[in-house]
Amino acid sequence: MDSKPVPVFAPEVPESTRKLLTSEPALMVPASRPAPKPRSDLVARPGYTVAGLTGLLVVDGLAVLAARTIAYWLLPDGAAGWVSGVIAAIGLLFFVLAIVGSVTNSARSKTSAEYHGKYLSAADWDEDAQRLMLRAQAAVRAVSEAEVSQRGLLDDIQNDVVLPEQLWDIGQILQKASVLRTRHRENTAGLSTAELAGVVDAQVEALRRTDAAMERKVAVLEKYADQVREADAALRAEAAVLKVSRDDDKYLELLASIASVDQPGPVQQLSEEAAELENRLTQSVAAARETGQALTLPSDDGLTGA
Repeated sequence: MDSKPVPVFAPEVPESTRKLLTSEPALMVPASRPAPKPRSDLVARPGYTVAGLTGLLVVDGLAVLAARTIAYWLLPDGAAGWVSGVIAAIGLLFFVLAIVGSVTNSARSKTSAEYHGKYLSAADWDEDAQRLMLRAQAAVRAVSEAEVSQRGLLDDIQNDVVLPEQLWDIGQILQKASVLRTRHRENTAGLSTAELAGVVDAQVEALRRTDAAMERKVAVLEKYADQVREADAALRAEAAVLKVSRDDDKYLELLASIASVDQPGPVQQLSEEAAELENRLTQSVAAARETGQALTLPSDDGLTGA
């Protein structure tokens, strides 16, 4: 696949944690694997950590040497020796703290372990699941980027709370289905249809129902996104007509300046079009809001058992 779905998170994961995990995808361990054990930077990134400590030691040594030279240049020998000793002790303390920090469990590693299972990335889904997640995320992105959303014409709670929850719910079910689908292929590899008859039919049917339920759920999101796009189009059309209608008075004056002033049809038509577009925008936004409020579908059990 040319593109991959972005990670999704459980609602309780803090924003700062989401940014950290998203910025370092390697920290995300698939939910199907055991939770990672917190590790130090020295274990997780030995080359990078050793290089950093070496660089710090060199810089530390050069800084102490420079400070010692300046101290002996500006101060008497006794005072200069005391100042040099203090500076060297401070430099050594910083280096020791850096070593301690590198051998203790890093905050990144702790975060990955603490929130394991509460984040899902492309590695958690097979290709079929990734295609559905891409569609769902594209629909949610279209809603959040729409002008009617930016202006607050839709239900902000639906967009800011319900839509991310929908992505998380979809992601969880697709992850479970991906694991079972992979396991099913591995378990049935090399076996004939006759040998499997009646043994795995229920499993195949469960996967089929789950796929159908997720398809329906994603379709609801896409319908909502389409209605939001329609509302956006109506909003742009209304703005264009209102911009044009600002000159209505000038057109009336123009008609009044000629003899055939009896029929101000063009101006009246502009006003009617503006009113019609305003009504269309109102209806489009109302339809989108109604669909958004109906986004919460049955629970996972209900979906998979459909």
